[in-house]
Amino acid sequence: MDIKQLHYFKEIVDQESISKAALNLHIAQPPLSQQLKKLEMELGTTLIYRYRQKWELTETGHILYQYAKKLLLSLDDVKRQIEEIEKGSAGTLRIGVSSACLNLLVDYVSIYRKQFPDVKISIEKGNSEELLRKLDHKEIEVALLLRLEHSAHCDVLALKQQEYVVVCPRSWGDIFSSEHVTFQDLAEHPFIMLAAMEGHSYYENILKAFQEAHTTPDIVMESKDLTTVIAMVSKGLGFSIIPRVAYAVPMEQLKIYELKQFDFRVEPVMIKTKGERVSKATSHFWELVDSIRTDITHDWQ
Repeated sequence: MDIKQLHYFKEIVDQESISKAALNLHIAQPPLSQQLKKLEMELGTTLIYRYRQKWELTETGHILYQYAKKLLLSLDDVKRQIEEIEKGSAGTLRIGVSSACLNLLVDYVSIYRKQFPDVKISIEKGNSEELLRKLDHKEIEVALLLRLEHSAHCDVLALKQQEYVVVCPRSWGDIFSSEHVTFQDLAEHPFIMLAAMEGHSYYENILKAFQEAHTTPDIVMESKDLTTVIAMVSKGLGFSIIPRVAYAVPMEQLKIYELKQFDFRVEPVMIKTKGERVSKATSHFWELVDSIRTDITHDWQ
């Protein structure tokens, strides 16, 4: 018993006539009758009682008809889903994102959803090391993070570079005399610092900037997770230096200052494993980000 036989049998029952079924199936009537007999012999049962002017579905014929109808509907659904996935209008987009790029991802996903509303989106959050591991293990297909120094094994889509800014608790008031602060100004207050991460030189660059300003930061806390850092700042526990693009709490809890004497910038990027085939849904997301990456900007007040 195969799919073609079930399809023929269902059509015979639906049309209540072998001749009408043969006409709909665009085959001759004798071969269709032979297929029905072959199916009955294989199953060891009579599926249809045939009379001169009419026929009647047997009990076993009724069971087979219900099974054939469900199976053929399921096959049609599978074909439809596969077609949608191949077109990229369905399926799953599996993407990873670092804390620093979460806000960018929200913007890109909101635009993507308007074009591909039936695609399921699975988002994994983590630091750069975790996201690279997830890429290697194929748990995600693309990742949005800050550019790594070692990414030769990846296809890289560069986004707009971002400068660093100082974020302070708004509860501190106007602790600095101007909107542009120096490292000497910062050394007088508790510093919540993004911890060192493999592939990034941010940590070393910050310490070097304090050293060149002939002062030392008062580091009271470190974390690799930017969301944690900003949450701690919002509670009044210290200031931090973070990429302008990144925020994770309502901005009314924070006050933003430009940073003098620090030209170091970061570059958000989207990466995927070089040479690795990705789904059509992911390919469409990559192409969309590529087409609008210079248009996404964030102005902090």
